[in-house]
Amino acid sequence: MVEQLQAGKEPDGKVLVSFSRHIAEGFRAERVPFDRIEGLVRFRGNYSATAFRDGYRDGEHALPGQELVILDFDGGYTIGEAMVDFEPFVGAIATTRNHMKEKHGVVAERFRVLLPVNRPVMLDVEGFKLMMTEVMRSYPQADPACKNIDRMYYGFPDAEVWFLGGGRLLEWELFYRAALARRAEEDRDRQRWRDRETVPGGGQGKGYETFFRNQFALGNRNVTLFRLACWMRDEGVPDVAKQVGRMNAESGFPVDQSELKRIIRRVS
Repeated sequence: MVEQLQAGKEPDGKVLVSFSRHIAEGFRAERVPFDRIEGLVRFRGNYSATAFRDGYRDGEHALPGQELVILDFDGGYTIGEAMVDFEPFVGAIATTRNHMKEKHGVVAERFRVLLPVNRPVMLDVEGFKLMMTEVMRSYPQADPACKNIDRMYYGFPDAEVWFLGGGRLLEWELFYRAALARRAEEDRDRQRWRDRETVPGGGQGKGYETFFRNQFALGNRNVTLFRLACWMRDEGVPDVAKQVGRMNAESGFPVDQSELKRIIRRVS
């Protein structure tokens, strides 16, 4: 089956799924017509958008060739909003077993969105996670666990299912390319930061660590942290709050966390 997918066959209205009545074993892969997908989401068992070697569900046994992207929404986002946001796509929305039930003290609409892709996703475990992380930048309310290639979903026999009316298939490669570009830019930012730290006389004459050691003293702590954070922000340092927080914590006489947060908010 994977060999057929690698051949790049055109979409035919079917999607690859696997299902089992067990949590990790016995997953059987099959391609089913998407217009019958309600049978899958109402299955009295578990299902995944990934096929698994020997039917064993984990990352090591996961095979490429996914034809569905599945997103779970567990509160703070409604079915009505999803209908609008995903309206351009071919897809379906299905309620899950905790829909409008109390979970962690909250009653909310809980559902998932199933979106066929324009061609099979031929990525390894890390590539798949990278791609899905970028998808979730567009849909930040989705459950982060959905980015895992071996993600399993519980079937719900009483699920309500709505089909979206759009004609667009999700183009996963656009998200993957955006994710690669984002990671490359973050790597460049980190390298620029390391270069400034290691080059003598770099930046404004001192590295960040040197500036901090020379300026951080009782009576001058808040001003030092503020100036340091501004400097890092202006030079494009990633995770300014994390870096400043580390230096503060390792100083031996740090400002308290509430004060540090106020300083970072001012910088932001």
